[in-house]
Amino acid sequence: MDPSSKRPYLAIAGLTPENVRGFLMENPDFLVDNADLMEELVAPELRTGNGVQDFQHYRTARLQEDYDELKAEHEDLIDLLQENLQRQDRMNAAILALMDAPDFTATLRLIGHDFAALLDQEVVGFFLEAGGWLDTGDYDGLKVVPPGMVNRWINGRDVMLEEVPCGLKDLYGDKAPTIRSQALVRLVIRDGLPHGLLALGHTDPMHYATDLATEQIETLGGVVSRCLGRWL
Repeated sequence: MDPSSKRPYLAIAGLTPENVRGFLMENPDFLVDNADLMEELVAPELRTGNGVQDFQHYRTARLQEDYDELKAEHEDLIDLLQENLQRQDRMNAAILALMDAPDFTATLRLIGHDFAALLDQEVVGFFLEAGGWLDTGDYDGLKVVPPGMVNRWINGRDVMLEEVPCGLKDLYGDKAPTIRSQALVRLVIRDGLPHGLLALGHTDPMHYATDLATEQIETLGGVVSRCLGRWL
């Protein structure tokens, strides 16, 4: 290679390449603590002489790859945390709206009609099992269903988050074919009253594919149950 084509290295205030090399040799963890420098490093040319591999090249290249992977994982974690905060903000807005509902009718309309927009869901299903004065039917967003349906939908559990190939028509009506993940939470209003179910349906298969939102959904279900209990 023509010496004139080499990258120029200028001594800065007496600093020489030998100084830099000596410093790095004495401080082997320096690049670990300053990982952003890995993006700027240029891997040494690959040299293979007489069948001997240039391990210096591979080591530097591997360090750069490890840094890129770590950086990508860090960015994914930040994105996940931001998404979780956005979900929490939407949950808080829905809970505050519930607490401000002036009567039973307003509470039913809020849950049955407004929750989907407040919580950024494709559709929200709101159900209570029939019993006592509650007959099966649709009451302005609240669907009263036969006894036993809640346990059937939620498999005897209190909360369930999962990816689904397609939503149930009984839960999501005409929008069922678009649902790819769902959160189901049992509503226990008070002793002696039939149980209910809140079904949150989303079009993103990964929206409820992890358990990160479980506590948020449990809290929402608890607040909905208590707010309904004020009027029933």
